[in-house]
Amino acid sequence: MKRSLLALMLTTIAGSTFAYNAQLDGGFTYIDIDNDAIDNAGQLDAKGTFYFEPVQTKNGPLNEAAFLGHNSNVYGTYSYNYVDSDTYYVAGEKFSAETDIHSIAAGVEYFYEQFYLNGEIGFAQNNVKITEAGYSSDEDYDVTTYRALVGFMPISNLLLAAGVNGYQGDDSEDDDAAFAVKAKYVTPIGQNGQYLNLEADGAFGDFDAVTIGADYYFDQAFSIGTAYNLQDDGEDDVDFFSVRSKYFINNNLAVGGEVGFGDDVQTFNVNATFRF
Repeated sequence: MKRSLLALMLTTIAGSTFAYNAQLDGGFTYIDIDNDAIDNAGQLDAKGTFYFEPVQTKNGPLNEAAFLGHNSNVYGTYSYNYVDSDTYYVAGEKFSAETDIHSIAAGVEYFYEQFYLNGEIGFAQNNVKITEAGYSSDEDYDVTTYRALVGFMPISNLLLAAGVNGYQGDDSEDDDAAFAVKAKYVTPIGQNGQYLNLEADGAFGDFDAVTIGADYYFDQAFSIGTAYNLQDDGEDDVDFFSVRSKYFINNNLAVGGEVGFGDDVQTFNVNATFRF
């Protein structure tokens, strides 16, 4: 009886927490590339966020609580990408390749009345291992990334920001500092607790990239959305479309998924969020 009462108390506490100080996000993406040379590819992502003041969930979507509350924060991210080729023969010699990319970044988001600041710096290490005719070689390529945005909220829950998004590699010819823009708007729909999130990000330099997305919140906990990404390196355009969903089991725990489709590539993502 005592054990049942304790379990009930813990469940009630977990389901009635309306404020949190930190958030952990993690996910894995399987990448299916329509290429006979590629064996498998994937990406692992992790992010930790600490808020200067507790985030109040209130009555809006749980997934947008920090944005709606204008909660300043610091965050750190890590991602791991891998691409492994099939073993095949070139001029009668066995050949294979493995690519690993480790990326870390740290940043801050700061809200002050109607003003918004975002600064981020990151580092990525690319390693390519090639095995040919029984011999192996390793090549490393390092990249430093940075991002700085200044924004303004002209009306409630609408953010407009602009700045710079750049990177510097081992080869200075690959350096780029792109003009960056960001927009986000969260608004209620009707009187039934439903919300709509609209967002866009863009970077325009030697390499252009634009992403637009929308999420429909049926209630506080459940959403379905879509996103479209277009990339242009000056020679070829590559576009990518995805459908995503997220569900909060309670105020502290959420699970999500996303399916994406592009030129000769499909992706399948699962992710989770934990707040405390």
